[in-house]
Amino acid sequence: AVVSTQSTGGVSNLAVVALEKLLHYDLAAKYWHMGSLSPTDVVKDGFYDTGAHKPGDDFKPLKFLLDRKVDNKRAVLFVSAAGADPEPADLKSEASTTGSTTNVKTGRSTAKGKKKAEEKKEEPVPEPEPVKEIKDMSKPRVDTSFREYVEEVTSSIAPLASQEEQVAALAVYVSNQMGGPVSSLPALSYDLHIAQLKADLKTNVIPVGFVKRGVFYHRALLYKALADRIGVPASLERGEYGRAWNQISLVQGGKTKHFLVDLMWEPGKLMEVGGHAAGVYKKL
Repeated sequence: AVVSTQSTGGVSNLAVVALEKLLHYDLAAKYWHMGSLSPTDVVKDGFYDTGAHKPGDDFKPLKFLLDRKVDNKRAVLFVSAAGADPEPADLKSEASTTGSTTNVKTGRSTAKGKKKAEEKKEEPVPEPEPVKEIKDMSKPRVDTSFREYVEEVTSSIAPLASQEEQVAALAVYVSNQMGGPVSSLPALSYDLHIAQLKADLKTNVIPVGFVKRGVFYHRALLYKALADRIGVPASLERGEYGRAWNQISLVQGGKTKHFLVDLMWEPGKLMEVGGHAAGVYKKL
């Protein structure tokens, strides 16, 4: 279904409530239209972020976006841990081709199977089979990295003793999957990275696990998607100029306090809502 943002001047409160109920069943449309998902809005396989809507524009179905030729507009981010046929080796996401995992406490990558590789060094290497051309472009690519992320945070972060520990550890984890702490946005060169992904995949729809150098809105979506998988309540909120953030609530000193989670500058740092640091994080 296509959701329109044509003027609703004079529309009754009943119609507004009806729209909100409709959007409850399509969180991609809800995030596009309202710019916010609550902690109870659980991001599931098939969710996609097209960016903020513009006046008079319509919410586009995923198939339409997949069929659109590659352009220089903002990439559509797709979330799914669903399995399918293996990807061609040259287009697999980086994490799955390097055979590495990330320690959730240190964020350092550790090579898996290095010893085995050295032991097999003397064996003749068989000629690789030609990569099969992808014929079906009607659905997004398989996101093996995101699937691995879900497995890793489920086994390493979900068991942590407190929600505050989970929140901070997940922030560090997400940051490390998307380039680590950032000193400046130009230094990250994320725009060139995204453009290369679009060219390689021949689509504007990029699975979130393929993004290895991400900024606010890439990281906030990944954080929300993973937090929902391990039961950590977090919102997803969109700001202007590519900003997005996650808000969490913690009970401290017998009172419930609300914080933004830093995924960019000091990953894991909690900034109390209403404070100076949180305000700066939301704006340029």
